Amino acid sequence: MAKSIKKTEMTVTPTTKEENPKTTMTEKPQTSAITAIGAGDAAFLELYGKDVTRVASELPSPVAFQQIVDGLPDEYVDNLMSIIQKTMGSRKGIYGDDDRADFPELRAYQGTGNDPNRPDKQIPGEYYLTTKESVGEKFEGTVIAMWNGRTMWGDPDAGESTKMPKCHSMDRKIGSLCGKCDACPHLPWRDGQHQRCSDDVVAFMLSKDMKEIVLARFAKTSEPAGRQLKKLVKRSVYPWSRWFQLTLEQRTSPTDKSRRWYVMQVEPLKDSVVPPTVYAFCNAMCTTLEATHILPSMANVYRTGQSDENEVDEPGAGSAKMMPSTPGDAGSLDAFNDESETNI
Repeated sequence: MAKSIKKTEMTVTPTTKEENPKTTMTEKPQTSAITAIGAGDAAFLELYGKDVTRVASELPSPVAFQQIVDGLPDEYVDNLMSIIQKTMGSRKGIYGDDDRADFPELRAYQGTGNDPNRPDKQIPGEYYLTTKESVGEKFEGTVIAMWNGRTMWGDPDAGESTKMPKCHSMDRKIGSLCGKCDACPHLPWRDGQHQRCSDDVVAFMLSKDMKEIVLARFAKTSEPAGRQLKKLVKRSVYPWSRWFQLTLEQRTSPTDKSRRWYVMQVEPLKDSVVPPTVYAFCNAMCTTLEATHILPSMANVYRTGQSDENEVDEPGAGSAKMMPSTPGDAGSLDAFNDESETNI
């Protein structure tokens, strides 16, 4: 994919075959890297092989994105073009690193923690982005893609950092360290007892002002809001059919009134639908994110999670490993647990 992107300069000026013979819809993106996702991993391909094949066939070229943007109302063009250019990767002047786009994460400030990505004067009970930008009391956006996951944090009784994830899953079937979730001793609520692992829901969302795609994680006490969002999304033909509003609700411990935290809430915006003119962009961006972030990360989880070295027979067993790549900011999982509310 990266090689094909370099051939085409992304602009907002419509082009024709006469003006630029090299920039036509006959240009195809590189798909070899996509079709190789999960190669040799029978378990991953059995579940997601069809998705890999579909994404490889549907992956939009830079020219396809150009034509989509050319058909959008003028007020959307600049913002969406900026997102496209960022998502394409292989950006000039960046060498030697994973060139996938880093999307900011939407987080709620609980009034504690030392997240270096938080704005200096962030107000508790409000959202912010990990680009150090304040969002306010609510975030409005639509879903581009989402999945059910799990995350297990370090065990403090074993001297491990509770701010460092040890294992995570992107489908609640295979974990990156512990393997099969159903057989894992850390499975949430095994035998009626809460374990160190917990369910979460993750979503790529396009902000209503169309300025950014953000990564929203619904974890711990906010996980029900993620389930609600997915339930609402599944009622529509496309995930991006409606705008949603994410707010925060304060909770207080019944046994300690001084202990407060904020829980994410989700509701659809009334009488507010995503303009159909934006559907093609959302569809193309969904496929692109599947190709660059979601499926490669999921395949990596399956590859590491099924390694013989990662078998876990007893709680706390197994060696700590570097976490495989996850969608969004490479360090987002680590920093995500830096706020005290994530342990609630």
